[in-house]
Amino acid sequence: MANPLYEEAAHEYGETRRRIAGLLAGDHDPAVRIPACPDWAVADLCAHLAGVCADLAAGRPPTGDTQAWVDAQVADRRGRSVASLLDEWHEVSPTFEAAMAQRGGLAGLVLDVVAHEHDLRHALGRPGGRDAASVPVAMAFERNLLHRDLTTHGLPAVRAVSAAGEWVAGEGEPALTLDLSDRPDGTWELFRVLGSRRSERQVDRYPWQGDWRGLRAGMFHMALPSDDLDE
Repeated sequence: MANPLYEEAAHEYGETRRRIAGLLAGDHDPAVRIPACPDWAVADLCAHLAGVCADLAAGRPPTGDTQAWVDAQVADRRGRSVASLLDEWHEVSPTFEAAMAQRGGLAGLVLDVVAHEHDLRHALGRPGGRDAASVPVAMAFERNLLHRDLTTHGLPAVRAVSAAGEWVAGEGEPALTLDLSDRPDGTWELFRVLGSRRSERQVDRYPWQGDWRGLRAGMFHMALPSDDLDE
């Protein structure tokens, strides 16, 4: 039986891919750094997106360290133009997106592509897409990731609220709430902070109800950036 969330994830992956291609149409310096991914420039980010899609579409998933798998994809494509990387991504995407619509493990990669869309927008000074349908779809997978990490670390649940609604990740009564329902971009802001795209200083500024630091081990699946990301 088809899973509507997986199908929606595949659709939004394609929509996000096309928005990224639009952002990179015309002249852009491929060496511009990505503040949210400081080891990468624009070309490296494109190499990552094309590489993940190409390897998974061809049945080459990581067999060990996922970071090493990603690093190899970027290194193998270093020196290529952004245009050629986007061409590769578009070429392999139909096969990949068809598989996404059927498999939850792949569907979750909508979270990766949407996060990187906004990483790229920040680097280029081109904000937008914050009210796109891709954001709440990616948020559903982010919630699953948060639920897994909180449960794995034996930590209590977290409640998140925005204009799009509210949800709880983890088990038991929530020990922490972040309510951004009064912000027009609250869903997007939840997506960015829970996606490890805010520094500790920025995280502290949110209107938490509870101690976020006590749940830190299960809250963020990546290291927080050392510098503020003012998007």
